[in-house]
Amino acid sequence: MLILIAGSVILPGSAILFSQNNNEIKVYSDPAKRFSLRLSGSFISSSELQNNITSQNPIERDASTEMSGGFGYAGEITFDPGFGSSEIRFFISSEYFYHKEENLYLRYYEDTNFYSVRFEEKYSIIPIEAGIKWNLPVSGYNFKLYIGGGAGVYFGERKRTVGALESTTDKMNPGFSLNVFSGFDYYIARNLSASFEFKFRDAYFEVSSRFGSGRYPSYGLPNPFTSRISVNGTAITLGLKYDF
Repeated sequence: MLILIAGSVILPGSAILFSQNNNEIKVYSDPAKRFSLRLSGSFISSSELQNNITSQNPIERDASTEMSGGFGYAGEITFDPGFGSSEIRFFISSEYFYHKEENLYLRYYEDTNFYSVRFEEKYSIIPIEAGIKWNLPVSGYNFKLYIGGGAGVYFGERKRTVGALESTTDKMNPGFSLNVFSGFDYYIARNLSASFEFKFRDAYFEVSSRFGSGRYPSYGLPNPFTSRISVNGTAITLGLKYDF
């Protein structure tokens, strides 16, 4: 679907470009350049909190809280091995995404009573991803429409605040996910292009947290407690890429 949309936007412009005399075409891309660096802003549509994934109660273990997404930033290095006319490139990338979610509610039982307490969740995630990109045959001199896929490892940090209490992290276990994506690069100057990408993945990490020692309300949670943060929404990046 994304490819069809991007193609409908780019191809009319490219038709005008190639209808001109070849001597008048300004070619900004240089196939001799093997590396590229992309810096971009990113938007993640949603995230999810699984509050107590080690609970013996399957309802508690599988319960989740939907959270919103937000903005981050990313960097990527791409290498073109020059495999003939295959248009295959390899990449490695990383991002930083921080999010603060307020007005979440934790519901729990204590004795025979049911309680609800408001809490705040803060977390950050750093994906490290690698994979392959392939320029589609509809690409031209000054635009590259591509698809690709790869895998990533996801590291993170989180804090929970309940009233005057703030959790600390005992242990973090990184997550792993495959990803698929599509996008395009449109050259606006010599070796410089505007870049757009649309990515699907299931990025997550698990963290064991605890509240400090001393007297505190349990809120129905063990201490420590293990949660999973899933940043599983669609990731959209928009930035600039330079070939060198």
